[in-house]
Amino acid sequence: MVLGLLMVIAGLALAIVGVRLALERGRPVNLGGALLAPTGLALALLGAARLLSPGFFGG
Repeated sequence: MVLGLLMVIAGLALAIVGVRLALERGRPVNLGGALLAPTGLALALLGAARLLSPGFFGG
């Protein structure tokens, strides 16, 4: 339960940082933000899935 919650919080934080980087910097430099935002979102969704069905993930 705690791991899922930490995954959601960390994922949302990464997604927010990624979006801010992608919007604040110029086009050639925003690749890091463009990759960080979806990665953070995926981590948050995996954490939410872990919270909703811990048996599926073997927890």
